[in-house]
Amino acid sequence: MKLPFAFIGLSLFLIVSCAPSMNPSTPMTAPQVETKLELVTRADWGWVPLTDTLPTHEIKYITIHHGGEDFPQDKDVIKYLIGLQSWSRSDKNWIDNPYHYMIDLQGKIYEARPIEYPGDTNTDYDVRGHALICVMGNYENQILSEVQFNQLALLTATLADRYGVANNLIKGHKDYTETLCPGKDLYRYLEDGSLIKRVGELRRP
Repeated sequence: MKLPFAFIGLSLFLIVSCAPSMNPSTPMTAPQVETKLELVTRADWGWVPLTDTLPTHEIKYITIHHGGEDFPQDKDVIKYLIGLQSWSRSDKNWIDNPYHYMIDLQGKIYEARPIEYPGDTNTDYDVRGHALICVMGNYENQILSEVQFNQLALLTATLADRYGVANNLIKGHKDYTETLCPGKDLYRYLEDGSLIKRVGELRRP
């Protein structure tokens, strides 16, 4: 299946929702119609251009994170992204938001750190070569919604096709270091293979 890829420029601690409640035993399902990947670009949400850079890297892995803090339904996503960028630079001395892409409670996907630069993390794994996707919220105690699952799968499949990442190199943060990230409710879809199965269905043949 050929997927359209609406990138307007490629490229974004454990930070991270009161996603709509769903029974944890409810299986995730494929969308009923083909989904087009749409991004909220950095320009759309008010990203401040980089003032520093890092050596670039080649994407070999896709790694899924959660923010690590509860994200209420009424939280202002744009304000959050702007604050995260500011905090990352001023408090952490990182060049930008730690992640390359972020997904909100409604499944909207936001460009964050430009993907050519390695991301950042508060843990000790080497993030060089990793495309970092963060789902906003804390999935130790929140429930991933079906729309978030499908958008995460679509973004992951698109990036995997673009960079030639094998399905077995799509993992969670906790697969590389001691952490709860991306939270038990999100990680279970990696653990049981359902996310990778959906990614495989969405990838180009």
